[in-house]
Amino acid sequence: MSILLKIKQVISLLGLVLLVFAASLQAESRLLDRVVAIVGEEALMESELRDRMQMVRAQISDRGVRVPPDEVLREQVMERLVLDTIQLQLAAEMGLRIDEQTLNGTLNRIARQNNMDMNQFRQAIEADGMTFPAFREQIRQEMLISQVRQRQVGQRIQVSQVEVDNYLSSPEALEEEGREFRVGHILIPVVDNPSPEQVAQAQEKAKELLERVESGEDFRELAVSASAGDEAFSGGDLGWRTALSLPSLFADRVVTLQVGETAGPIRSPSGFHLIQLLETRGGSEHLVQQTRARHLLLTPNALRDEEATQALILQMRERIQSGESLSSLAREYSDDRATRQSGGSLGWVSPGQMVPAFEEAMDQLEIGEISQPVQSRFGWHLIEVTERRESDVTDSMRRQQVQQVLSERRFEEEVQNWLREIRDSTWVEIRG
Repeated sequence: MSILLKIKQVISLLGLVLLVFAASLQAESRLLDRVVAIVGEEALMESELRDRMQMVRAQISDRGVRVPPDEVLREQVMERLVLDTIQLQLAAEMGLRIDEQTLNGTLNRIARQNNMDMNQFRQAIEADGMTFPAFREQIRQEMLISQVRQRQVGQRIQVSQVEVDNYLSSPEALEEEGREFRVGHILIPVVDNPSPEQVAQAQEKAKELLERVESGEDFRELAVSASAGDEAFSGGDLGWRTALSLPSLFADRVVTLQVGETAGPIRSPSGFHLIQLLETRGGSEHLVQQTRARHLLLTPNALRDEEATQALILQMRERIQSGESLSSLAREYSDDRATRQSGGSLGWVSPGQMVPAFEEAMDQLEIGEISQPVQSRFGWHLIEVTERRESDVTDSMRRQQVQQVLSERRFEEEVQNWLREIRDSTWVEIRG
């Protein structure tokens, strides 16, 4: 046999091997990544689900809670991924975006809250098995979801002065002012317009979980594996709340519970709830550092997207630097109807009264200084501090705090209704 013929045979054999190898790679690729769900017109991939499950496992482990079996965790994470996808689709339709400066500011704030600089923070994220770019994108998505919720749900929330009066005169307010509660929560959901059988099934499941808690099972582990609440992967932990800021469904029950005691099932339009009092702490400060401030707010809308809104707020700041006053521009341009006529005046502001991004920027300003553009869930702000003082919490301030907290309480309750609405109105196909 000639050398040339042997070479041709070797090449033919090598080509066959390469074809088989390529086919095996394609088969492996198909096994590694496949469509697991269709949400609207968007496909969710196995790799997305796998990455989210890895992140959730780390989150659960960090809290010292036992991770549920993969099949249970997969079902829970899949539903959250579907809901997040629907909300991000709404954000895109609304033209919302998070620019790099705002995202970096949020990441820096998270790092500071964990007593780290950015290098240490990056290393900590990567030590948990997640790449920092993936973490950045996760935070960006969470910020977008927060903005969508505020704009879609926030407009539904109204709190009257009568409701404020009723709360201020309630035993709950008189007895629990200043006391804080750390509460665990489990939600067993029901669909919109459920049949009696579906309601009964959900109630029975909630009762079964309550029996398991009372027999000694860990509430946090059950929250991870069974709850449909937003905080499920944190072991159902709602964090520290005053009685005011707890959902109204829970407040009356929580103030009567002993630490470690569980109440429920509690019926709501969203389903059946179990709550457990994890810890309490008491005491409130009477003196607070108050800031008198004004602001100009620009909110993206159908005619002006996020990028155009940011550009316009920068132009407003330049005009102020050139000699125009923030108050006069607020009267002409601000999208905050409540403060527009007063030139953006917010009056005296106490700690915790404003959203975190706004309050952090305001606290860093000198008197008379104009902030850089600040993005919050309401839009883009310019802030001016005009005065500061230390003061007792007055009746007027107490009313403002009550109104804000009642709004936040109602917002949390309404979010669950809204999530069911958008879930039911979106075509979703789960493929496994």
